[in-house]
Amino acid sequence: MSEKRKDSEEKKSGAPEYMLTYGDMMTLLLCFFVLLLAMSSIDSAKFNVAASSFQNAFSGVLKDFPTIPIHKNILIPRLGGDEQNKRMALQAARQIREILKKEKLDDAIKVKVTDKGMAIKVADPVGFDLGKAEIKPQFKAVLNEVVAIINKMPQKEIRVEGHTDNVPIRTRQFPSNWELSAARALNVVKYFYSRGGIHPSRLSAVGYGEYKPLVPNNTQKNRQLNRRIEIFVEYIEKKDTE
Repeated sequence: MSEKRKDSEEKKSGAPEYMLTYGDMMTLLLCFFVLLLAMSSIDSAKFNVAASSFQNAFSGVLKDFPTIPIHKNILIPRLGGDEQNKRMALQAARQIREILKKEKLDDAIKVKVTDKGMAIKVADPVGFDLGKAEIKPQFKAVLNEVVAIINKMPQKEIRVEGHTDNVPIRTRQFPSNWELSAARALNVVKYFYSRGGIHPSRLSAVGYGEYKPLVPNNTQKNRQLNRRIEIFVEYIEKKDTE
C-alpha cells in the first residue's frame, strides 16, 4: 500500500506539462521584443519578414497576431510593386525635394510618393509661359536633375499630363486648351527621351485641357493653380514567371 502511494507521489512531482508550451511562448515573446528594440529604425521589408516569421511561430498559440504601428514619418507606399521599387521611389522623391529646395522651387514644384511610384506637380508659370508650349529654361534645368534621378529606377513608366485653366484659347497653333495642354505634355515627354535616353515605349503624354481642375476656375489665383504639368513615374511591378 505504501509503495503505491510513493509511486503516485513521484509521478506528480515536477512542473505541469502545460509549462512546456508556456515556456516556449515566453521565450518567443522575449525574442520578439529584443528584435523590436534592434529594429528601432524600421526597415519595412525586414519588418514584414520578421512579422511573418513570428506569426507562423505563434500559430496555434495566439488567435490574432498583435499589430505594431509604424511611425507616420516613414513614407512607404501601401500597395503595388515590390519593396525594392518602393524604396527607390521614396529615395528618388527625397533627392528631388532637396534639389527643388536648393533651387528655391519647392513651393512651385511638389513631389510626393504614391502607391505606384512618384508624382511631380509643376505649377504655373515655372514650366511654361502663358499660352505657350515651349519649356522654359528654368524648368529644363530641373528636368535634367529629375531625369538623372529617375533613371536609377530600372523598371519604370512615365506619364506626363497637361492641364490648363478654363480661359479659352483660339490661336492658329492651339485651337483649344486641349491642344495646348497636350503640346506641353508632349514636349516634356520628348525632353525625357532626348535628354534622358528613356525608351519611348515607357513614355506617354496626355492633354486634359481645362477638364480636370484642382479648384474652381472662379479667381485668377485658382486659374493659376489649375495650369500645371503632372509627371507620374510609376514602377513596373515584377511578375513571377514559372
